[in-house]
Amino acid sequence: MKVRNYIVCLYTLTTMAVEENSAKRQRKSNWSSREEIILVEEVQKRESLLFGKLSGPGRTALDKAKAWQDIVSHLNAGKSAQRSVLEIKKKYQNIKQKAKEKRSDIMRPKTGGEKKPSSPSASEQLVLDNFEGRPSMCGLTSGIDTAGNRCLQ
Repeated sequence: MKVRNYIVCLYTLTTMAVEENSAKRQRKSNWSSREEIILVEEVQKRESLLFGKLSGPGRTALDKAKAWQDIVSHLNAGKSAQRSVLEIKKKYQNIKQKAKEKRSDIMRPKTGGEKKPSSPSASEQLVLDNFEGRPSMCGLTSGIDTAGNRCLQ
């Protein structure tokens, strides 16, 4: 009987804590296209530090965290919606993913009379321009591409 009461009590406390957290949490405003562009530009400035290997002088996890924090402070300057490091990391990943999807749709259009694929947004185009010519986007130059795909020119 004591174990059952303990489980019920624990469940009740957990439920109350979840409800309390969800009641406090407010939805932030949507990202504007200008915020997205600033985010992509700031990440591109620090790209080798943020996504490169952590070897050599001046490349520690602390430096990487500081670089992300610098991006947050630059993005949050004078804005009412304060973004966190996790939010901007997730947003950058989403922008990058959408850009690659749109590039793929443009390179390999679907058949069957479907509508034309949408063009990349300004922030997505910045990401595509930055990645253009890299093997992750175009493949290896010395490799064999059976589909005959080329990089966007």
